[in-house]
Amino acid sequence: MKQGYELTIEQSQKLTLTPSLLQAINVLQLNAVQLEQYVQEQLLSNPMLEVDESERPEEPKAVDWAEYARSVSYEPVQPDEDPEDENREIAARSGMTLAEFLTSELQFSGLRGEILPMSLYLAGCLDEDGYLRISLEEIAEQTGADMKLIREALLHVQAMEPAGIGARNLTECLSLQLIRRGMDTPLAMLLVKDHLEDIAKGRTGALAKTLGVKPVQIQDTCDLIRTLDPKPGRRFGRDAEAQYIVPDVYVELRDGKLAVSVQESAAPRLIISPFYRRLLEDPQADEPLKDFLEGRLNSAAWLIRSIQQRSQTILNVTGVIADLQEDFLKGTGSLAPMTLAQVAQIAGVHESTVSRCTSGKFAQTPRGVFELKDLFCGGYNAGGGEVSTESVKKLIRRYIEAEDGSDPMSDQLLSEKLKQENGVSISRRTVAKYRESLGIPPSSARKRFE
Repeated sequence: MKQGYELTIEQSQKLTLTPSLLQAINVLQLNAVQLEQYVQEQLLSNPMLEVDESERPEEPKAVDWAEYARSVSYEPVQPDEDPEDENREIAARSGMTLAEFLTSELQFSGLRGEILPMSLYLAGCLDEDGYLRISLEEIAEQTGADMKLIREALLHVQAMEPAGIGARNLTECLSLQLIRRGMDTPLAMLLVKDHLEDIAKGRTGALAKTLGVKPVQIQDTCDLIRTLDPKPGRRFGRDAEAQYIVPDVYVELRDGKLAVSVQESAAPRLIISPFYRRLLEDPQADEPLKDFLEGRLNSAAWLIRSIQQRSQTILNVTGVIADLQEDFLKGTGSLAPMTLAQVAQIAGVHESTVSRCTSGKFAQTPRGVFELKDLFCGGYNAGGGEVSTESVKKLIRRYIEAEDGSDPMSDQLLSEKLKQENGVSISRRTVAKYRESLGIPPSSARKRFE
């Protein structure tokens, strides 16, 4: 075999990701908030960029959140409700954190001496779910306090609202709530202590046999336990700042038709700086400076073009989505089957472009705010037409809600009913997946005893 070197000519095609193309792709992926931050960074680093201070086109009217808050009415507390519950709900709605609410409760509880500061300390140790995740021994080591004092302070914290606060595990949390309600029967306490997994899996018959009681007793007690709150602290505000969604695109109903517009206020309008443009064209300007400005000019021009292209691409893709999901967005139907490939073909772009346009970007619609990717929906053939995944889930929920509780339908039977009555052919395993996504337990856990 002859070995050596020789010169050959070869022709090939390949896609090169230039810096300008990478910038365009990056800008397209950004949502409204990220784009605003990115533009601010570019304004600081590129002197050729300036904000266009001329009058901008009319933008979608912003929501007056203060007026909205004043217009919201809350249902009055019913006579049989606990006033403490009302106070807790008011605190939660006002944005008060759990620690703030407990501090207020403890300070007005009449506690005196060393017990009050220790109780306040324990309240500050609770996590956002309302649990005390560190041991009493650790607290003693951190504070130098006596264990007797710590245990007594914990009892005072656990006596505060909401019930279950200050628990060290799920069993203690649920037990505290049962005691507070006066429903701490031996059976309820036993189930909470030793059989939470069996309750979650709906093993009513097996529990009745193991504990030697009637299935209906297990059923009624489990129903009671399911009304308890496993995370009583979650109803309160968080210490972190609230994160608000800024829509990237608006879909509005005008004269019975859907109109799409892009959020233009997310980033300022950019132009090439007139001052530096004149400096670049000045024949007497320093050559190194002109070379620098010329590079910045190209970068600025590409950024402006990328932002304009982003807006147009999002507008086109969202327009296609609005047309395909018109019934859903108008509130007259459910989501229709729609895929990335289908939208890409109609919009005349690649599937990856549609993906970048819809991931992490939100649309304000007549039905509320949705992430664009959530408007995509798979589908199934049904009687010569197509039905969406969401429609199939609604059928499953409807069948289960209408079933005989003493003889609930299995996933296989649900699959057969969908095929016979709706022409939707899906497997038992797919029915199980959809049922679980709806938060509906299997047939064994839905069985009711009389």
